[in-house]
Amino acid sequence: MGAEVQIASLLWLASEDLKAARLLATQSNRNAAYLCSQAAEKVIRAVLTAEGKHAGIRHLLDEMVNLVPDENPLKPALRAIQNLGAYATTYRYPTGTGRIIAAPPAADLTKHMAAVDTALTAAAAAFAVDLTDSRKPAGRSHPPR
Repeated sequence: MGAEVQIASLLWLASEDLKAARLLATQSNRNAAYLCSQAAEKVIRAVLTAEGKHAGIRHLLDEMVNLVPDENPLKPALRAIQNLGAYATTYRYPTGTGRIIAAPPAADLTKHMAAVDTALTAAAAAFAVDLTDSRKPAGRSHPPR
């Protein structure tokens, strides 16, 4: 039951991160980009959990997606969100010279949130996860093929 709980928890948390990103985006808050990247990372980690792979603590989403076998039908949706790894730190900290990087344009963020939503919805369906209840384990933990 361990993988089922882990997968469901990651996807539920991704859903919460995405909801928060959308709320912050309505206020043009730069933290929306960070939360969008966090949602993407959790979706990718859920898929890796089903594959029996551990990605470690790094936030390099492209490298994490590379660990997903090509025969996994979720991989294209994960490829569509792997570029959000740059958002994990870009908008959280000033540069080495103290500059604050401008937040991504609203249209870009909207596009990224839609891609994360697509990946999240596909993963939740593949693993039979009820995103409305954080206490329910995934109905399936084997990788889709």
